[in-house]
Amino acid sequence: MKKLLYLLLVLNLFSCSSSGDNTDDTLSPIEHMEKAYVYCTDGIGTGPSPQDYYEFTYENGSLTKIKGRFYPVFMQMFDKFFSEPITKLTYSGNTVTVSEFELGTIPGYDEYRYTMNNNRPVKQENYYINNSTGASTLSFARTYTYEQDKLKSVHLVFPGPGNYEYFTTYYYDNSNNLTKSEFLERINGVDNKMTTAIYSDFDNAANPFKKLYLINDTFFEKSLSVNNFRKKETTVVNLVLNIPPKTSTKTWNYKYDANGQVLLYFPF
Repeated sequence: MKKLLYLLLVLNLFSCSSSGDNTDDTLSPIEHMEKAYVYCTDGIGTGPSPQDYYEFTYENGSLTKIKGRFYPVFMQMFDKFFSEPITKLTYSGNTVTVSEFELGTIPGYDEYRYTMNNNRPVKQENYYINNSTGASTLSFARTYTYEQDKLKSVHLVFPGPGNYEYFTTYYYDNSNNLTKSEFLERINGVDNKMTTAIYSDFDNAANPFKKLYLINDTFFEKSLSVNNFRKKETTVVNLVLNIPPKTSTKTWNYKYDANGQVLLYFPF
């Protein structure tokens, strides 16, 4: 259940509060970011905390391990970050497997299997791996569609009762920065809810999330642009009930180095 709730928050992700339109799609991402504060990446909290950061490990230029993960906490409004859990990425042909290993006596873990084409995901499947009995049946699946070398849509399906489906459509400007996304929830064939996000206040820095996009939905969303949006306005419309739309705004206050590149980890 915690994984289901996490995944359904894809367009209600938290953020850290000028823009320029002279961007270049050849900007290089940070090659080997070793650490990144949670506040600067996921945007949780009111400022960087010295103990709350991800650690990244690479082999031959590919990300292979992440230390740190969020978990929902009972009766808490937000998820809590724990610094010890390990996530590993393994590569085999056109498949990348992301394994979220658990601590202590938990008898299994979640595994995300990506089918890749030209270093881009075209399909994702999620299974729960029991340490004793092996993989469960399919928990959910995503398919990715591209147009003109950019991600155009994602279709997320949860098999089983309710026939839950989610459709995300992405829109870009002439600088290849993400400007809008539309997230449609459909239950038993009926459109239930539409969430629209508007992205703005882009900087001119290279995108440091380009190599981190398989870690979680927040990083994936941020990786889609050439530069970095610093404002996200989200509006949720219920398509079934006659209730007012809900609107929220998130902003990022990134730090930059002397060359104008984003700093996700820095000394206090």
